[in-house]
Amino acid sequence: MALGNLQNVIEKLQKTIEAHHGYLAKNETRTRQVLIDPLLQKLGWNVSNPNIVQLEYRVKQGQPDYALMSKGKPLAVIEAKRLESDLGDDQIIQALAYAVAGGIPYIIITNGDTWEMYDVFKPAEFEDCLLIKLELSQQPADKNAAQAWAMRKSNLTSKEPDFKPPKRAMNRSSVKPNKLPKPQPSDDSPKNDNERYPFASNERLYPQDPKPTELKIDDNPKKTVKAWKDVMHEVVTWLIDEGILSGNDCPIRVGKRSFIDLKGAVNPSGTKFKNPQALPKGLILQRGIETNQQWPRLKKLLLERNVDPYKIEVFY
Repeated sequence: MALGNLQNVIEKLQKTIEAHHGYLAKNETRTRQVLIDPLLQKLGWNVSNPNIVQLEYRVKQGQPDYALMSKGKPLAVIEAKRLESDLGDDQIIQALAYAVAGGIPYIIITNGDTWEMYDVFKPAEFEDCLLIKLELSQQPADKNAAQAWAMRKSNLTSKEPDFKPPKRAMNRSSVKPNKLPKPQPSDDSPKNDNERYPFASNERLYPQDPKPTELKIDDNPKKTVKAWKDVMHEVVTWLIDEGILSGNDCPIRVGKRSFIDLKGAVNPSGTKFKNPQALPKGLILQRGIETNQQWPRLKKLLLERNVDPYKIEVFY
């Protein structure tokens, strides 16, 4: 299996998550069949062959959803949840109980979008036992493929599995971007040398450098901004003011944390918002989430609300 082929599969799964998110988020079986099984299959784990993958494998503590087999013994157990399910401590503890009871060296927990793989018996704090983390909808396909590469059957069944990303990942310049219509210049386009970054751009997963200077949303006048998180705050504020987003839509989450929620709300884990910022109509934005996680979630929110991304332009 070539790394590029794995990347192609991940790109298809990313599109599936975006197109059928509501359908998949309602049911674990759908998530397994549509998202989890295809990736395992591509990694060499034939889910239809019990010599390779056993479903509902029995251990003393219960039945994990999958057991990846090697020479008749389980090498890893997978605890699967439906799309958008929280992969918190409860899920990790459950998978650990299965693995420890069966002397199984690896656990994987996944909701089809996020994948986490741990070394069960590594003599270290558990946070340091994380081997792989994939976030299909939050990271570019090549980065996910480089992480998933270590989960392929030929690697895990070898005498010394290698969990380092391959030295030569696919060059992003060789990946064809999604074809989007080019924005038409408007009369208020900048008359100086500032560059314009439309939200519809697929050139980068999220902007990093340089810092933004101005923001224009729809027909509103430009606003001065100093950071990309200021851009996100202004866009969410506009969505609320326009009635496109309300408290009835909350919580809006990024992984295990809430991105936007009602004032006074906490994360699903019970922790308080990190660096909360007030929004109109009693909502709050959690600015303490990394930009590379907030940015794609905001772009996805625009798509969910049928907002034309070309209405939003950033100048820097």
